[in-house]
Amino acid sequence: MTPSAQPNPLDVRGLPPPQPMVKILEAVTWLAPGETLTVIHNRVPHLLYPRLRERGLLVETSESPDGTVTLAIQRPLK
Repeated sequence: MTPSAQPNPLDVRGLPPPQPMVKILEAVTWLAPGETLTVIHNRVPHLLYPRLRERGLLVETSESPDGTVTLAIQRPLK
Protein backbone atom coordinates (compact mmCIF):
# COMPACT_ATOMS: atom_id res chain seq x y z
CA MET A 1 0.00 0.00 0.00
CA THR A 2 1.25 3.48 -0.78
CA PRO A 3 1.24 6.29 1.78
CA SER A 4 -1.71 8.00 0.12
CA ALA A 5 -3.71 4.76 0.24
CA GLN A 6 -3.32 4.34 4.01
CA PRO A 7 -6.60 4.84 5.85
CA ASN A 8 -6.37 7.10 8.88
CA PRO A 9 -7.99 6.18 11.16
CA LEU A 10 -7.26 2.51 10.56
CA ASP A 11 -10.17 0.40 11.83
CA VAL A 12 -9.09 -3.16 12.66
CA ARG A 13 -12.12 -4.12 14.76
CA GLY A 14 -13.50 -7.52 13.94
CA LEU A 15 -10.42 -8.76 12.10
CA PRO A 16 -9.18 -12.19 13.24
CA PRO A 17 -5.67 -12.44 14.72
CA PRO A 18 -3.03 -11.81 13.51
CA GLN A 19 -4.58 -9.47 10.92
CA PRO A 20 -4.86 -6.40 13.20
CA MET A 21 -1.15 -6.56 14.03
CA VAL A 22 -0.18 -7.22 10.41
CA LYS A 23 -2.23 -4.29 9.13
CA ILE A 24 -0.98 -1.91 11.82
CA LEU A 25 2.68 -2.82 11.30
CA GLU A 26 2.26 -2.40 7.56
CA ALA A 27 0.60 1.00 8.00
CA VAL A 28 3.24 2.41 10.36
CA THR A 29 6.00 1.81 7.83
CA TRP A 30 4.62 4.80 5.91
CA LEU A 31 4.62 7.22 8.86
CA ALA A 32 6.91 10.19 8.34
CA PRO A 33 8.60 11.81 11.35
CA GLY A 34 5.98 13.70 13.35
CA GLU A 35 3.03 11.85 11.78
CA THR A 36 0.47 9.94 13.80
CA LEU A 37 -1.64 6.94 12.82
CA THR A 38 -4.91 6.52 14.68
CA VAL A 39 -6.05 2.90 15.07
CA ILE A 40 -9.48 1.76 16.22
CA HIS A 41 -9.36 -1.69 17.83
CA ASN A 42 -11.72 -3.85 19.86
CA ARG A 43 -9.05 -4.87 22.41
CA VAL A 44 -5.79 -3.65 23.91
CA PRO A 45 -3.11 -5.14 21.63
CA HIS A 46 -0.49 -6.03 24.26
CA LEU A 47 1.65 -8.04 21.82
CA LEU A 48 1.86 -5.05 19.47
CA TYR A 49 3.55 -2.66 21.92
CA PRO A 50 7.02 -4.29 21.86
CA ARG A 51 6.93 -4.35 18.04
CA LEU A 52 6.16 -0.63 17.95
CA ARG A 53 8.94 0.16 20.44
CA GLU A 54 11.41 -1.86 18.32
CA ARG A 55 10.55 0.46 15.44
CA GLY A 56 11.11 3.58 17.55
CA LEU A 57 7.41 4.47 17.61
CA LEU A 58 5.44 6.07 20.43
CA VAL A 59 1.93 4.90 21.30
CA GLU A 60 -0.86 6.25 23.47
CA THR A 61 -3.85 4.04 24.24
CA SER A 62 -7.32 5.05 25.37
CA GLU A 63 -10.37 2.90 26.00
CA SER A 64 -13.93 4.16 25.71
CA PRO A 65 -16.83 2.97 27.89
CA ASP A 66 -18.13 0.78 25.05
CA GLY A 67 -14.81 -1.13 24.99
CA THR A 68 -13.43 0.48 21.84
CA VAL A 69 -9.68 0.96 22.08
CA THR A 70 -8.03 3.85 20.25
CA LEU A 71 -4.29 3.89 19.61
CA ALA A 72 -2.35 6.98 18.57
CA ILE A 73 0.91 5.71 17.06
CA GLN A 74 3.50 8.36 16.30
CA ARG A 75 6.89 8.38 14.62
CA PRO A 76 8.80 10.99 16.64
CA LEU A 77 10.67 13.84 15.02
CA LYS A 78 14.33 12.94 14.68
